[in-house]
Amino acid sequence: MAIGNDTENWASEEFAAANLGDARLSYRLVALARQLSTSPHTSLPQALSPAELKAAYRFFGNDQVDTDGVLAPHIAQTPHRLDQIPVVLAIQDTTEFNLTHLPATEGLGRGNGGNERGFLMHSLLAVSPEGLPLGVLGIKTSARPEGTEGSAARRKSRPIHEKESIKWIEGLAHLSALKSAL
Repeated sequence: MAIGNDTENWASEEFAAANLGDARLSYRLVALARQLSTSPHTSLPQALSPAELKAAYRFFGNDQVDTDGVLAPHIAQTPHRLDQIPVVLAIQDTTEFNLTHLPATEGLGRGNGGNERGFLMHSLLAVSPEGLPLGVLGIKTSARPEGTEGSAARRKSRPIHEKESIKWIEGLAHLSALKSAL
């Protein structure tokens, strides 16, 4: 996964297979990946010129652009990098996004802190033992329905397939399926 001087080839190889329903959107994804890969440690406003930033926001605001469409080609490329590393760590983690400050946003759920509104993202990331990210292996987003607060006793009595924690088992099953496909 050479990025340095090879950003044009990297971005094309990584995202050329994106199917966003419009070739212009797929081209924009490759161009955006190329631009952002030159300064991955910065925010969008820091990495892009004002015109590029406006184009990026238009891209992400397009109804045809979704998480699956953007990540699918990257996830498909990740196993190719795994073949080059003798030991790969597959790390799962859940991140909570608090979007309470965006009251007009639809489709959000209940957060951990009472009235907070947002969503959860459970990701499966491949890294080398030295910590080099190799790519995303899977990602699942969810929103907790409003009014699902409950006592710990009720949660403990539910079967695992009805619990939010099933995501950990699903992650292992996804990883097992990927390993079998390699």
